[in-house]
Amino acid sequence: MRERNTKIDYRDEFFMLNRVQLERIAFHAVQKGIGNNDFVVVAIDVDDRSWKPMVDYLMPGKDWDQYRNKGEKPVVRGYVDSDITSYIGQVVPDIASEFCKEVPCGLCRCVVMGDGGASVYNILPDPHGELN
Repeated sequence: MRERNTKIDYRDEFFMLNRVQLERIAFHAVQKGIGNNDFVVVAIDVDDRSWKPMVDYLMPGKDWDQYRNKGEKPVVRGYVDSDITSYIGQVVPDIASEFCKEVPCGLCRCVVMGDGGASVYNILPDPHGELN
């Protein structure tokens, strides 16, 4: 039996909590005519210090305390050019090989960053998000 990796488990849970929004984001990118190998949907735990440079790059000057003050977890969600995967692969070499693979037809790549690492998922672009 495989020992549970709590960091991966954390990112899996973080992914599931954000999945509906991430599928909607992927849908909007595809609707704009962006090819599924040309962008990556991201979800970043803003409070993970490991990803602070990327959070600051993607959302400079954002007031994250407005979310914390409401008891919410601040998260960066969006899509970015797939070139960003080279940076992510340098920060987390264990997943770099995932970015060399073609994205399966009809799906989009999603990277969840949190708990000091990153995990890669393939998601279905969906205007409503899957609720299952």
